[in-house]
Amino acid sequence: MALVYLWLMQCELAVVMASSDIDTLMQQTKKASDKPSQGSLKLSFGGFSTRGEKEENQDAFALKAAQGQEAELKGHVAVIADGVSSANCAAKASQMSVCHFIDEYMATPDTWSVHKSATQVLSALNQWLYSQQLVADAKGELSQWYSTFSALVLKGNRAHLFHVGDCQVAKINADGYQVLTREHATSSGILNRAIGAANHIEIDASTTSLAVNDMFMLSCDGVHQFVKPKQVRRILSQYQDLEVASEKISELAASQGSQDNLTCLLIKVEQLPSQQLGELVFTRRQQVIPPALKVGVKLDHFDVLEVIEQSNRSHVYLARDNHAKRLVVLKVPSVNFTEDEAYITNFIKEGWLGEKISHPGVMQIYPWRIHSKFLYHACEYIEGQTLTTWLADNPKATLAKVRDIAKQIVACLRVFQRHDVVHCDIKLDNFIMDVNGRIKLIDFGSCDIGALMDTDYIRHNQQPLGTMSYSAPELFYGKAANHQSELFSIGVVVYQLLTNALPFGEFSHIEQVPKQYSQWRYRSVTTYRQDLPSWLDMVLSKALSADPNSRYQYYSEFMRDLTSTSLDTVINQNTLPLIERNPVRFWQGVSGGLVMIIAALVFFIAFS
Repeated sequence: MALVYLWLMQCELAVVMASSDIDTLMQQTKKASDKPSQGSLKLSFGGFSTRGEKEENQDAFALKAAQGQEAELKGHVAVIADGVSSANCAAKASQMSVCHFIDEYMATPDTWSVHKSATQVLSALNQWLYSQQLVADAKGELSQWYSTFSALVLKGNRAHLFHVGDCQVAKINADGYQVLTREHATSSGILNRAIGAANHIEIDASTTSLAVNDMFMLSCDGVHQFVKPKQVRRILSQYQDLEVASEKISELAASQGSQDNLTCLLIKVEQLPSQQLGELVFTRRQQVIPPALKVGVKLDHFDVLEVIEQSNRSHVYLARDNHAKRLVVLKVPSVNFTEDEAYITNFIKEGWLGEKISHPGVMQIYPWRIHSKFLYHACEYIEGQTLTTWLADNPKATLAKVRDIAKQIVACLRVFQRHDVVHCDIKLDNFIMDVNGRIKLIDFGSCDIGALMDTDYIRHNQQPLGTMSYSAPELFYGKAANHQSELFSIGVVVYQLLTNALPFGEFSHIEQVPKQYSQWRYRSVTTYRQDLPSWLDMVLSKALSADPNSRYQYYSEFMRDLTSTSLDTVINQNTLPLIERNPVRFWQGVSGGLVMIIAALVFFIAFS
């Protein structure tokens, strides 16, 4: 009796079903994917699996057809696994791999990218399977949970592939039959990579674009090694039902000599999503931007108590939440940007992210009222002042105080890092120090969110979204923002808190930005404050290195050196060339030397 492993909607485990039940199950899952939201990714699919000539079917496959916001954030997931025959728990390993991957992948944070989610889950899965080797059964035999594995995540207009072993994923369209995976096996066919076989696993990860009518075939080696691409294409042209087609392909492999388990899963792209962020963010576009509010006005269940700020970009109010009985800050976009798609998109994205992140160092944005007809954020009220205002009141802050602020800023950004988010606009104005000296990050409308960057949300403007004077040089040269570019911005903030100046001056126009790394000139902190230790320049100049290859790689490295006052640090600093220790003094010396040389030449010419 043929067996097929399919993912049941709303269930946490894959279910083994007899072939007589396949039709019913496939129709249920097909109906779920036949009703996508307008503009979403639509698929059709069908699969087949049988033990073939073997006594046991050690293959497993599954497909999760996601719906609504889940489809927008996580995508549709297809997985195939082939237990390694030499392992005594091969079938369990393949079934566990399929079940665990889909279950855990869908449970990763909504902000994570596909790559981060999949690789984290696969790493944990591999560790668990490998650990079973330490467990002996009743006969004293050690368990061997080895399996090959291939996963395909279809999200937005791209397919993300994660592969270990000798299963195969192929893309079939008008351009031909393209194999997207490579076999991890020796020339003699011996498998040399499988999940569960080693403490660490190397995963092949890649992406490919999607087009309407693209087809993907996931198959075990018992199928793809015994059928030719032209035979697969012929069967696909003859059978529109993908379940029937997958069975015919498996039967052909058996008739052409395969004595292995036979598993084939076919997926067809029926519709691509609209070229935008999707339902998750754009639902709120239906809401209206309220006009400028006055004290005493009521907005939904909020009473406006004070106008905190009104600018051409946004309006900020102190208000009383009559439902939750607390003070809140209402942030409202300016009506000047009603037609600005990028601005409104970033505003909506900020609200969504603020609801996802809960941390003492990050301002909370409360869940928006789905029945409200107005577009705004209700934010946590923080009694305090921005770091810009604090610096004005403390123009010569102590190094100890700045270290403490830097430590808190890094703690905030590590939260974002764990959520696969890059802030992209680190500056003094975006941090508030409360009455107890605690730092909170209050603005994140410019963030790059991993989950959303998997789709077509790509900035078209060449200039960084953040404030230019705080942006890392590589962002001006076409590089993508990451946590190392964030570290540069932290360096600017620390430098500014210590000196009340910017290390490279202020950039108000893109034309002012140096055209290459070598043109960025770091200014010594001792230029502004003689009371600061000289070794501090070594730390800050490295954090502010224009070339990211010369910069600190991790927040921890920067904080370790910033908080170090050991004699070794000072000694090591003194061994550096003068140009690195004190570039101002170096160039002053060079200039003085040139003046003396020129004067000597003039004297020689005049009296010769």
